[in-house]
Amino acid sequence: MERNYLSKAIVLKRQDYRENDSLVVFYTQNQGKLSLVARGTKKPKSKLVGHIEPLNLVDLMIIKGKGQDYVGSVISKEAYLNLKENLSNLHWAFLGANWLLRFSEEGGEEVDLFNLFANYLKALDKMPTDSKQAEGEILFSIFALRMMAIIGYQPQTKSCLQCRQKLEPKSHYFDLLSGGMLCPTCYFAKVAKNQEQYLKISEEGIKFLRFIFDNNLFLGKKIKINKKIAREINVLASSFLAYRL
Repeated sequence: MERNYLSKAIVLKRQDYRENDSLVVFYTQNQGKLSLVARGTKKPKSKLVGHIEPLNLVDLMIIKGKGQDYVGSVISKEAYLNLKENLSNLHWAFLGANWLLRFSEEGGEEVDLFNLFANYLKALDKMPTDSKQAEGEILFSIFALRMMAIIGYQPQTKSCLQCRQKLEPKSHYFDLLSGGMLCPTCYFAKVAKNQEQYLKISEEGIKFLRFIFDNNLFLGKKIKINKKIAREINVLASSFLAYRL
């Protein structure tokens, strides 16, 4: 591998490092998650500091060091200013970034994850300032569940995990630990223990879950979904993330 290489990247996190430097975590298009030293960023005349703000999309030069790799140059291409001026959307953006930090591995290349997170930020940036809570919830849920699918945890939503029968069009139960649906018969056979690992999901909620996994290109488009289903899917997505850690 060459000592210097270029990649598009999104800044996930920045923190102070040593006297004058910063340690910046990027999610790169070519190399996955990377922690790099940005030298001199705490000096008053630093040219890098404005480009390494969290959630910026950047063109990045990575320089391989003997111990720690570091930032050669970084140029911000998209700062998502509309997103950052909206506290609600900023919350959803950082929530997505934090989960991506926790689930991604250092140096683990995954272009689909980079594209997913970039599209997620773009979708939040386009949301109007008067957007409803449900809109942020459902965008985060889509991002979270698609992220889990990309890294190998796509839930089973079309048949029962236990009896393998095709799910009938009615409410069923989601097994957070195993990652998939249980029909009522199989659920009630298990319900005597560990009830907290199961969530009841409505027929409409199951349909929307299937839509999320069967349509890879719709993130960012206007989605009409009622508040109740948005909340149901958000609870499932958040709980599923927590169970996979």
